[in-house]
Amino acid sequence: MKKNTVQHSFTLIELMLAMVILSILSVLLIGNFNTTMKRGRDASRKNDLAQFQKALELYYENNRSYPTFDFVTNANKKLCDTVTCDPSETVYIVKVASDPSTNYVYKYSPEPTPSGGGPSSYYYLYTYLENDLDRNNGVNIKGFTTGAKCNVANTAICKYYISSSNAPQLTPVP
Repeated sequence: MKKNTVQHSFTLIELMLAMVILSILSVLLIGNFNTTMKRGRDASRKNDLAQFQKALELYYENNRSYPTFDFVTNANKKLCDTVTCDPSETVYIVKVASDPSTNYVYKYSPEPTPSGGGPSSYYYLYTYLENDLDRNNGVNIKGFTTGAKCNVANTAICKYYISSSNAPQLTPVP
């Protein structure tokens, strides 16, 4: 006697429905992954500025003013007592960190802008943030009235800053 065996298989509609569901899930996961990457780069930027701030306060303790030269773009990639970083000088940052993205840069602004090499009594450190949903202290997605630009092409506004404790608060762009 011959047994009738029935083979069960998926229909074309069931396969297409499974593919649509997998596609939707992958799109959602990719979007979440990109947001997570942006937040991670922004956290790295904020951490870099916090490290710069600590080094600048050490510099201030030794020199009673903040550096008047832009140590962030310094060719030596160090923060020392002078821009040349001679071997006999104190080193406050051994290696100045770069932005985690090649499109953006950090900005250091000694204030008031020293004229004729005078001392600087306070400073601002700026960076760009990719995550437009960040609403933490020091963040303004529209930027600040100083007009600092934080990308290589010098067009993107800086959205985050930290400063010395005696610096006036910056006015955000409304």
